[in-house]
Amino acid sequence: MDYESNKSYIEMRSAGMSVAAMVMGILGLVMSCCVYPAIIFGSLAIIFALLSRGGEMHTNGYAKAGLVLGIIAIICGILFLIYSFLTILTQFGGLEGYLNYIEELMQELGYPDSSSSYDFDML
Repeated sequence: MDYESNKSYIEMRSAGMSVAAMVMGILGLVMSCCVYPAIIFGSLAIIFALLSRGGEMHTNGYAKAGLVLGIIAIICGILFLIYSFLTILTQFGGLEGYLNYIEELMQELGYPDSSSSYDFDML
């Protein structure tokens, strides 16, 4: 029997963490237009990539790819968040103007406003 071909627990764990880092990095990059999932998946990719090293000083290819993709996903998420705030600031004059726009839009669509009571007799 060839027992030397079996991988140790640390090597299997490192391989699993490496693949998890790459998957989280890909998910973070795909979800970069949604700010919070991009930051969450990107940070998980970085954490898994660093955990895949174990006690050693080198990482394999999957972990490096996950680390790079995680960093890119976080940067894209933060840039999209900044872009969203700047758009609200320039287009609507701030958060108050944006909320007024949403309220006007809801009134046009026929939604009741917060000051009126609901009429349950229509049901």
